[in-house]
Parts: sequence; structure tokens; C-alpha cells
Amino acid sequence: MANSIIMWLACAPGVLIVLFQAYLFFRRSKKDALRVGLTEKQVKAAIRSATVTSIGPCFVMLTAMLSLMLYVGAPLAWLRVDFIGSVSYELQGANFAAEGMGIELGTAAMDASYLSTASIVMTAGCLGWVIFAALFSDKMEKVNAVMSGGNELLVPILGTGALIGVYASLTMDRLYPFKNQGFAVLSSAALMFLIQSYNKKANKQWLKEWGLTICMIFGMICATVSEQFIML
Repeated sequence: MANSIIMWLACAPGVLIVLFQAYLFFRRSKKDALRVGLTEKQVKAAIRSATVTSIGPCFVMLTAMLSLMLYVGAPLAWLRVDFIGSVSYELQGANFAAEGMGIELGTAAMDASYLSTASIVMTAGCLGWVIFAALFSDKMEKVNAVMSGGNELLVPILGTGALIGVYASLTMDRLYPFKNQGFAVLSSAALMFLIQSYNKKANKQWLKEWGLTICMIFGMICATVSEQFIML
């Protein structure tokens, strides 16, 4: 049922919409980049850099999506990750649905009723931020003005601070209690520090583009090795 042709046909339109939106954003951004004065060379460099930088996160997302596919099937996992982009949220939604029905993930009790329930939970759970973004995204300029007290120079500082806070929160969840995920955090952070320190002098463009991907894969390898040999 979860991997039937009916599910593939039902989920395909949503994925196609997302792909079409991505195309529209890409086309519009290229057009506006030239309009604001960027050269064709700069645009191509930005596209190449963004493509390379996205490899690491996409690789991590694909590996995590395999777990979601075991619970809700490939079509629904494909649709949900394309729409929301957070595998951890979708896995949490699938787990909540299973707990609410009193069944265990990965067992034969995961029938069509569970698939329907998980679909509703994963969809309804994210409506809050989707609706908020749709209604208030165009008003964020006013929010920035209020938070910065009218000082435009503070806006990027506030944005950077918020970004650091978000990633610090996500990192602490992996460091405590300290398990194999902690090795991923520390090893990737150490490698990124070394790459950044070296590249301040070397100024290698390929390191700027591939640094994130290299560190993410290195962190995953270290976490896997620690799990196999240290057994935390």
C-alpha cells in the first residue's frame, strides 16, 4: 500500500509543484542578479558555489530519509521531505502517530490506518509555521526595523546572532548526553576550524565551496566509527 502506484501518482503532483517553484525562483533570481549589477561571471560562480554547498546537506537528508521510507513508504517520504525539508520533523510525526495508535514502528501493525494517520499528523503538525510564513513574511521588514531600533546596521548583526543561537541549540542536542553524535559535532567542528585557518592564507576557492560538505561527511564517518568501536 505505502509503495503502490496509487501513492506514487498521488504524491507526484506535489513534488512537481515544488520543482516548478524552484525553477521560478531560479529564473527570477538570475534575472534580478543581472538587474542589480552582478556580472554573468559572478552569477555563474554563485550558482556553482551553491550547488556544491548543497551536496552535504542533501546527502545527509537522503540518508535520513531512508528511515522515514521504512515507516511511511517511499512516495510519502519523498513528498513530505520535498515540501518541508525536515526529516527529523517527519520522523517525529510518524512516531507520534504510532504512539497515538498504540503500535510500534517497524512492526506488522503498520497498516493502511497507520499510513493515513501518519499522513494527517505530519501534514497538520506543520500548518502553524506554513500559515505564519504565508501571512507575515512580507511584514518581516517592519519587525527588523523595530528590533534594530531603526538602525539598519544592526539588522545583519541580529540575523547573525539568531543564526548562531539556532545552530548552538541544535548542536547542544547532539552533545548532551554525549554519544556518537557528539563525535560528529566535535570532529566536524575541528576539521572546519583547520580548513578555515588554512584557507585564510591559501585562499582556495574550492575549499570555500566544498568545506561544508567535507566536514559533514567527515563528521558522519567519525560518528559511525565511534559507534562501532567505542559503543557509546
